[in-house]
Amino acid sequence: MKNELTNHLVSVSIEAENRFNTLMKQYKNSYKLLSEKNKKDNHFEWVKLMNNYKNMAEEIILNELIYV
Repeated sequence: MKNELTNHLVSVSIEAENRFNTLMKQYKNSYKLLSEKNKKDNHFEWVKLMNNYKNMAEEIILNELIYV
């Protein structure tokens, strides 16, 4: 039982991390304000936006895990 639970938790963790990385890549590619140029030009705004999108991605993943 212990190994099955551990394997399941590791699997869910890996899936969630992959989903998070995919969402963040999509956000970075979709929004011009998240570009590397804007990161250099307007760092504080870029960090604020990245934190917002990070929170959105985490919320999406949590909702997907709850309803699966």
